[in-house]
Amino acid sequence: MEIKSYQNQAELLVKEYLLADSVIPYTSVICGICACKMVYDLTQLFSNVYFKSYPGLSKLQRTEWSNRSISTFHAIFIAIMSLYFVFWSNLYSDHEYAGPITFRSSALSTFMLGVRIPSAFILDEKSWI
Repeated sequence: MEIKSYQNQAELLVKEYLLADSVIPYTSVICGICACKMVYDLTQLFSNVYFKSYPGLSKLQRTEWSNRSISTFHAIFIAIMSLYFVFWSNLYSDHEYAGPITFRSSALSTFMLGVRIPSAFILDEKSWI
């Protein structure tokens, strides 16, 4: 009975907060995939020009190198967006919203969550590209 209650709460959370605007999550995941592919390709171009040892790496090592660039880009991007949400947006302002902070979201925060999802899969699956 208790598990069913948690399941209902989770379904409600997903429907009302994450999928309130159905276009945003799907668009953000597609943008995240495109951003990861772009960073991956740009890393290969940049590394070929600026790092003399890069062409001597094996295919597996070059893939790992490019995946680490996605990881670095992801970390910088998420840090910047987190700082924006905490310090400059009104999302965490006590004057704007009522209720627990964990249930607050905006279109931008939902979009950022969707953009983050593909890079999380890339970081878990080392060389799927």
